[in-house]
Amino acid sequence: MEPLSRRHVLQLLGASGAGVAGASALVAPAGATTWRPAPGTDPGADPGTVLAGDPATDPATDPGTELGTELGTDPGVEAALAGVVPLIGMSTPARQWATRSAEVGAGLGARRIFADLAGGPTSQLALVRAAHAAGQLPVVSYKAGGSIADTLAGRYDDVAAEAAAQLAALGKPTAVTFWHEPHGNMTPAQYVAAQRRIVPILQRGGATLRVGPLLNGFLLDRQVSTFAQYAPAELLDLWDFFGIDTYESGTMSNPGAAKPAPRIGAARTFLTQRGFATMPLGVGEYNGYSAQTITDTGNALLGTSNVWFGCLWNSTGGKGVALSGDRLTAFRGTLAAARVRSGRRR
Repeated sequence: MEPLSRRHVLQLLGASGAGVAGASALVAPAGATTWRPAPGTDPGADPGTVLAGDPATDPATDPGTELGTELGTDPGVEAALAGVVPLIGMSTPARQWATRSAEVGAGLGARRIFADLAGGPTSQLALVRAAHAAGQLPVVSYKAGGSIADTLAGRYDDVAAEAAAQLAALGKPTAVTFWHEPHGNMTPAQYVAAQRRIVPILQRGGATLRVGPLLNGFLLDRQVSTFAQYAPAELLDLWDFFGIDTYESGTMSNPGAAKPAPRIGAARTFLTQRGFATMPLGVGEYNGYSAQTITDTGNALLGTSNVWFGCLWNSTGGKGVALSGDRLTAFRGTLAAARVRSGRRR
C-alpha cells in the first residue's frame, strides 16, 4: 500500500497548500479510505490516555495489532495536517435552529442532522440543503427504524443507495454516519455487520460523501476493549473518518467526574495505536454543564490534530441543556478561536 503522500494530504484537505484551513472541503480521492499512516506520527495524540497492558489498546501487548504504512517526515505533509482547523458546529432541533444560531452568533461551521432511512431517501434532505446554503458541513446521522434486524436483512439497501445519490447530487462535502451510539442498541457483531452492509452503499455517492462512525465516547473511559469491538480493523479500513459522541457525566445540578474533552485525545490515541494516526476525527455531539467544560472541550477539538468537526448539543433534554450565561459565552469563545485560526470572518 502506498504511503500517505503530500498529494493525498492536500486532496484530503481540499487545499492548495500547507496551512490552508477550510476543513469543510475535506474530500478524499477515490481509494483514500485505505491509507494506513503509522502509529506514533501524530503529534496531537496524548500518550496519557493509553491504557497500558490492555490488549485492545496497547500494541505492545496485542500481537494482532497491525502497524500501518509509514507516513514519513515530509514537512509539507506535517504542515498541511497541522493547518486543519475543525469546523465547530451545533446540534439543535430544527424548530430551534434559527433561534439558537442567532444566540451563538457568527462562526458555526457544521450542523448535526438526524435522519431515518425508514422515512425514505429524502429524510431531512431539506435540512442538509439549508446547512450547505449557510456554508456549514452537514453531519447526517441515519438510523433505520427501531431495529437493526431490518437493516441486516437488506430492507434498507435501496433506500440507502438513493439517499446517497440525493446527497451526492448536492455536490458539496457531507459527513454521513449510520446508527450513531450503537452500544446498547445492538451487539458489536450486529453493528459490524450493519456497517459492512450499509457503508459501501452510502460511499457510492462519491467523493463528496465521507462516511464514518459516531461511537459512544464514554466507553473510552474504562471500557476500551468494548469500544474496540465496534471499531475492528476491517471497519477502520472501510470508514472515511472516525467519530464519537461525548458527554459530561452527571447532571446540570450535579456534574460528574467524567468530562467530554479527554475522550477526544483518547479517540486519537485509539486510532494511532491501530495505524490510523491521521484519520480525520469528528465529534458528532458534546455537552457541557459548565463554562469550563465547554471551553475545555473546545480547546481539545482545536488542539487535537486533524479534527474535522465538533458539534455542541445546544438544546434542553436528555444530557443537553440549552446554552445561556457563561456557558453561552464559553461556546462563543470556541467559535471565535476557530475563526481566528482559519481566517474566516463570517
